[in-house]
Amino acid sequence: MFQIKKLLYVSSPSCIFKVNMDGSMRAVVSNIVLKECDEDLPPNWRPPGFRGLAVTTNGMVYAAATGCRCLVTIAPNGSMKTLLKSERPWSPTGVALHGGDAFVLEWTNPSGGPADGWRPRVRKLTRNGKVTTLVEVGK
Repeated sequence: MFQIKKLLYVSSPSCIFKVNMDGSMRAVVSNIVLKECDEDLPPNWRPPGFRGLAVTTNGMVYAAATGCRCLVTIAPNGSMKTLLKSERPWSPTGVALHGGDAFVLEWTNPSGGPADGWRPRVRKLTRNGKVTTLVEVGK
């Protein structure tokens, strides 16, 4: 019989947690330090400023590190790798997986206010590392 594991992954600015359906949880990664993070994060943010997450069936976490302008993967053993680095003013805020590719939602100035301008775009990152912009609003 095949049984599906029911888990919930939750991000906070500097940690990612795996929550079991019984309410118990453990940190997948915590107090992360990534190079090249923004120095002008909002006062209540801690780098890397994790937001959107996607998780593969084998437990590989794809995380939008908004405050560091990158998309990272986190293996079940906690090792991390940067897959995509966005140029200013763009920063990843969400990620979805399909067919081995990652679809990354990015916003301009995601940690600023509406006056700073919020424009979205979606980029596709293929398994072989090719990045394609699929849509950019306001271009």
